[in-house]
Amino acid sequence: MNHVAEQKGFTIIELMLAMTFVSVLLIAIALTIVQIGTIYNKGITLKEVNQSGRAISDDLRRTIGSSSTFAVSRSVVTTQAGGRICTGQFSYIWNTADALTQNNPSVVRFTGSNQPQIRLLKVPDSSGQYCERNSQGAPTVTTVQTTTPSTAVELLKSGDRTLSIHQLAVTQQANGRSAAGQQLISLTFTIGTGDVTALTTDRTSCSPPGAPGSNFAYCAVQQFSLVIRAGDGVN
Repeated sequence: MNHVAEQKGFTIIELMLAMTFVSVLLIAIALTIVQIGTIYNKGITLKEVNQSGRAISDDLRRTIGSSSTFAVSRSVVTTQAGGRICTGQFSYIWNTADALTQNNPSVVRFTGSNQPQIRLLKVPDSSGQYCERNSQGAPTVTTVQTTTPSTAVELLKSGDRTLSIHQLAVTQQANGRSAAGQQLISLTFTIGTGDVTALTTDRTSCSPPGAPGSNFAYCAVQQFSLVIRAGDGVN
C-alpha cells in the first residue's frame, strides 16, 4: 500500500512539474510573439519614414534645382506653425506636428469644411502668392483654395503611420554662388510620427520605453539634409 501511495505521489509531483513547464513555455512563446510583433512594427515605421524622406528629398531637389532664380530671403517664409517654400513653379506649404496638435491659429488649411490636414503640400503656384508678405512680414495668403486638392500633392499622406514635419530650415551657403549664375542651398528637415507625446521635447528622437506617452513600436523620427544647386536669385 505504501509503495502504491508513493507511486501516486510521484505521479502527482511529476504532473505538477510538467504543467509548470508547459505554462512557462507558453508564457515564453507569448512574450516572444509580442517581441517579434514589436520589432516588425518598428521596422515598418522606420521604413515608412525613410521612404517618405527620400521621396520628399528627391522632389525638393528636382523642383528647386530646376528653378531659374531662387533667393532664400524672398522664396522662403516661416511662421509659428510651419512655413512655405516658393520655387517659381510650385510652392511647398508645411505645418509642424506641434502646430497641428495644438491647433495653432497660424496653421494653413484648405478653405471649406471636411478637408484633410496639410502636413507638407506641393501646390502649383507660378505667381509665388504663398510667399507674399504684408508689412509685418506675415504671409498674405493664409488658406489653400478648395479647388486646389485636385492639383495639389500631399507629400506626407496619412497611412498606417501618420507622419508629420517637425522641423524644416532652408539656408543659402556662404560663398555658394558660382560664375554660372547658380547658388548652393542647404535644406534640412525632420519627419516622424505625428504623435508628439511619443517624442522627446526637442522632437529629435522617440521617448524611451516606459516614459509617459512612449509608443516604441510606432515611433520613428529622422533628419534629412540636402545641398541643392539652384538659380541665383541674389538675396
